[in-house]
Amino acid sequence: MIKSGVQELAQGLWTLLFPQLCLNCRRSVALRQEPSLCVTCFNRLAPTKHWELPENELTDRLKGRLPLQFGAALYYFNDGNVCQSLIHALKYYHRPEIGEQLGRLFADYLKCHTELQDLAGIVPIPIHPERRHKRGYNQAEYIADGLATGLAVPTFPDALIRTSFKGSQTKMDRLGRLENVRNSFAIGKGEFAGKHLLLVDDVITTGATLDFCGNLLLEHHQGSKVSIVTLALAS
Repeated sequence: MIKSGVQELAQGLWTLLFPQLCLNCRRSVALRQEPSLCVTCFNRLAPTKHWELPENELTDRLKGRLPLQFGAALYYFNDGNVCQSLIHALKYYHRPEIGEQLGRLFADYLKCHTELQDLAGIVPIPIHPERRHKRGYNQAEYIADGLATGLAVPTFPDALIRTSFKGSQTKMDRLGRLENVRNSFAIGKGEFAGKHLLLVDDVITTGATLDFCGNLLLEHHQGSKVSIVTLALAS
């Protein structure tokens, strides 16, 4: 009883001194809230529900370019919306835990999906070592770790490697993104012939990176299959 009271007092003091704030509106939220959003902002997230549809906006974006077993994004990404705040915190404000938290959340929607029952593992899109050194981590690996926990499969972070980095793709058009990814990725470690792999990234825009990496895996590993999930779909 006394120990419990002391713990509650210590937690209250910690919250007072170091309040956890909503990543979108900056209001105070409960300690260890996952993701760190207030109820209002969490309810403003816009789930795509792609996992309920065999063909959706993500699969349409890659149609005719990459043969997919399954494809889905978790949320819609638009300027000023709550999803944008989460992705920016994940990528630019050293909050890698958001990727893992949203990965686990996404896994809850996906774990019973029939198209993913034969999944062998998860491959995060790699970033260049220079970018990784600057950021301190690869956000796609954290997303993959969260998904792997929920789906009970391994991750293969070295299945692909980034061989060059020619600048951010954020403001590039489709042709610019295609040129940027060409010769930027290569096959890494692991043998996945006949295996079903889940390729993971934070946001899909034109799909150039996922297109190139997915086809790279299919071409190198005979009889393999590829599915794709991202945290967000940009308009």
